[in-house]
Amino acid sequence: TLGVTVIMDVVVIILFAINSSIADALLTQVAVNLGFVLLLVVELVLSVAFGYLLGRVIQVVLSLQIKGYLKTGLILLIGYSAFALSFMLRDFTHAQFAVEILLEPLLVCMIGSFYVVNRTPFRLEFTQALETVGPAIYILFFTLTGAALALDVLVETWAIALALFAVRIVSIFIGSFSGGTIAGDPRKHNRVSWMAFVTQAGVGLGLATEVAVEFPDWGPAFATIIISVIILNQIIGPPLFKWVVNYVGEARTRATASEFDGVRDVIIFGVEGQALALARQLSTHNWQVRVACMQEGFEELVANDDMVFACHMTEESLRRLGMEKVDAIVCMLSDEENYRICEMVYEQFGTETMVVRLNDRANLEPFHRLGARIIEPSTAMVSLLEQFVRAPTAASLLLGREEGQDVLDVEVRNPNLQGITLRNLRLPLDTLVLSVFRDGHTIISHGYTQLQLGDKVTVVGSAKSLEEVQLRFDG
Repeated sequence: TLGVTVIMDVVVIILFAINSSIADALLTQVAVNLGFVLLLVVELVLSVAFGYLLGRVIQVVLSLQIKGYLKTGLILLIGYSAFALSFMLRDFTHAQFAVEILLEPLLVCMIGSFYVVNRTPFRLEFTQALETVGPAIYILFFTLTGAALALDVLVETWAIALALFAVRIVSIFIGSFSGGTIAGDPRKHNRVSWMAFVTQAGVGLGLATEVAVEFPDWGPAFATIIISVIILNQIIGPPLFKWVVNYVGEARTRATASEFDGVRDVIIFGVEGQALALARQLSTHNWQVRVACMQEGFEELVANDDMVFACHMTEESLRRLGMEKVDAIVCMLSDEENYRICEMVYEQFGTETMVVRLNDRANLEPFHRLGARIIEPSTAMVSLLEQFVRAPTAASLLLGREEGQDVLDVEVRNPNLQGITLRNLRLPLDTLVLSVFRDGHTIISHGYTQLQLGDKVTVVGSAKSLEEVQLRFDG
């Protein structure tokens, strides 16, 4: 959807540049002939060329060793210069050559940003700069757009706005259905794909504002009609988009996890020394462990080890492993395989605890969006060493190095504990509640902290006492 929308915006801007020049020629009684067509081609070529130069200038700015806010300010200045240069070139050519060459500033900026994002190593820095300054620009832009909306004109032209809105909806349906059919998409998707393209704002508002400036006689009234259509699109579009995304199964929402069955299960994906060692260690803490072997060459291990099971990266294979009742997964494969597993588990099974051993830090963000717990070996080792220096006792306790002591996360499942304060829990004397995790936030607990069902409570104490706490919290 995003790719199609971007292509639509590019085509709209190009068509706008052509139609704007034709309208200007007709209003000024300039002959529309072969020379005029060549002039249009020259304008488009120059717009693309200046867009490339704009991208190169932004690349130079991003390569400078200066403060981030200075780079952001220079990028804004460069973007403004595209509009200023367009008007200056038009005035100059009109005065010197009796023809007007008009660069389309929106197309220039789009080409420039396309170059920076796809052809330079500054994609992330450029995106961050735009995201930083974006809210302020949006406030100014939409405030200006609202101020330009003439209500007296709207009262007289609301029927035209509704007609244009209806025509646009029908056109989008015809185009999306035809395109999906040609591309071989399922008919079920083709019937509703138009709903994803109803929403319209940025480019349309920008072009409407440009018309109001370019043609002062009738431009403001025209812009009011277009803005009214855009407002209708913004009211109707988002609910339709949300519905169609859920309808075609692309919402990427977490499935509902199954109820706790009284047994703590974990599946470890990957067969190697660390995975098997982790499996043995979790088994000593009363976890039911299954190691999913997806690689070839481990047939003997699968046959002889009762914890290792052959598995394929399909939903059916995961269900055979009992994924519905699993409380946690650990992924120790390649980043691509790990992500496919996490995505499938997230959407089909809803398992909350997903631990991933990351191979490349550049792949961190997709796992973070799925709510996975990410372990990056290199930085994890540095952080562990730091903890041993700053808090050696706490680090030893966390790693289970303190004899007779351990740390455990326990979920509150006992309805009798709903609303009870920690001071009234009457836990074993050799245990201590460190924190309570609720609704994505960690609460530093005290005696008056009230428990709620679903809270995850971190407790430190002896192994025997922790078992007692776990039984009580499970109910």
